[in-house]
Amino acid sequence: MRSIKLIFLFLISIPSFGQNWENDEVFAHISKNISLINDQIWFYLQVSNGGQPSPSKIAYVELIDRESLPVLQLILPLNQGKVEGLLEIPSHLESDHYLLRFYTRISPLNDENNRGVFNQLITVINPKKGPQTPGTILGKNTYPFEKPGDFQIAEISMKHKSEIQVPLNSIKSPYQISISIHNPFLPEDFHGHIGQEIYQPLEKKTNIIPELYGHIIHGKNLSMEVDTTETFFLSAHGKQSVLHSAKPDPLGNLFFELGPIMDFDFLIAQSLYYEKQLNFSPQSPFWNLKLKEDFVFPTLNLMEEDRVFLEMLLLAAQLKPHFYPVNAGEPQPIVTGLVADRTYHLNDYTRFDNIETTLREYVPEVLVRRQNRNIVFKLLNTPLGNLFQENPLILIDAMPVFDSDVLAKFDPKDIEKLEVLTREFSFNKDKFSGVLSFTSFQNDFGKFELPKNALYLNYWPMLKTKKLETPHFNPKIGTANYPDFRTSLLWNTNQSTSRLQFYTSEIKGKFEIKVSYLNERSELQFLQSNFEITD
Repeated sequence: MRSIKLIFLFLISIPSFGQNWENDEVFAHISKNISLINDQIWFYLQVSNGGQPSPSKIAYVELIDRESLPVLQLILPLNQGKVEGLLEIPSHLESDHYLLRFYTRISPLNDENNRGVFNQLITVINPKKGPQTPGTILGKNTYPFEKPGDFQIAEISMKHKSEIQVPLNSIKSPYQISISIHNPFLPEDFHGHIGQEIYQPLEKKTNIIPELYGHIIHGKNLSMEVDTTETFFLSAHGKQSVLHSAKPDPLGNLFFELGPIMDFDFLIAQSLYYEKQLNFSPQSPFWNLKLKEDFVFPTLNLMEEDRVFLEMLLLAAQLKPHFYPVNAGEPQPIVTGLVADRTYHLNDYTRFDNIETTLREYVPEVLVRRQNRNIVFKLLNTPLGNLFQENPLILIDAMPVFDSDVLAKFDPKDIEKLEVLTREFSFNKDKFSGVLSFTSFQNDFGKFELPKNALYLNYWPMLKTKKLETPHFNPKIGTANYPDFRTSLLWNTNQSTSRLQFYTSEIKGKFEIKVSYLNERSELQFLQSNFEITD
């Protein structure tokens, strides 16, 4: 069921957040550190603050190339300081090492213990684009990476296509675990993770707002003269539709809080001064973190003797989308913020070919009048028992419509229902003469055209909920004639048993078991053990 929500923005002053407001500490566990393009890497992210789950509701992940430029950016919704998801490796990347980094809106300011940004190098292979960097091997890394601790398993050599059970009595439950193929191309000095000591000092920012209720979109009014009384509307659209509003500060900054909505495809920006050209631009929510000049990426060297290994990776990646399914999750529904006084389902009535006739014929709460040659929809003011004299706030799938003449001529054949609010409606700092809210069948505005001077905006993507059908990736292990060329054997972010069970595949070679769990300081502790899969 589609939802429409009106979001009120609460700007939070930094001092009110608490004494340790910027002390977010970020830890991540990834399923593997080598991938082909178009392949997937699962991740588990945990953010703590003062030993407790962080109140931040949003985190960020970026994939950075050796020029310190982002090649992938994703917004992550947090629940109790945690999120699990997957990264789709872009198809345009060259074969190289890339830096994967995680942080929250405020965590990069936590530079005392270097845990505000979690960084880990991964290797990406593109069969059609080899490494472009010189083939020299660099010396030892200047910035030491933190390596996982060692833990021992009884068997270090295992047969392919076998069921394996390993006791993990010394691991604190619950824990996260991944088993994947070893990355032979990443030098040993660069395995593990590292904090924000690899970045240049941050530029001072005065408009950092902790994201305690959801993602905050920072927009900019680009007009030469900023009118601080002008109301800007930003509606988010996807499976759910949500409306937000804000007024600019003297520098033109606008902040729109999305609240609980976590799934949208595009934004539409408008101004209450709808007849003038809109000068609005969304600002990147990602930090402009620049690597220090003496931090160097290792060189990726691919040799002819690596061909067999690379062909095996390619085969595994090609089979994965067909045989190892990933299921899309459903977004959590949000509760509507508009409580209508009357709802009309248009299919219950005679259909007319325009909105004006529809309202005249069977919506008694609305009087259609002409005023200065323009159509005006005057709503009843039920509490006072009189008529409003101005147009109400008019919405189609949460998108404001200010031109009542255009709306009056619109054919509502694709409109499902009309909700009417017959009282004064306060929305942030504005008051409206009631509300007319139309909802379409397909959440596509009922084919209503984008209003004049409105801006259609593609925004940075937010993580889509997805789930593995099985933590072993392959749902039909042991089935005859079902291919099993997994390079990732296990991914479980909530393991609690003291005995580990997994299944080896057709792939032979060196594999890694990585375990992470919370230590007494509420930090993720990492352990690793290696083993070999043979014939």
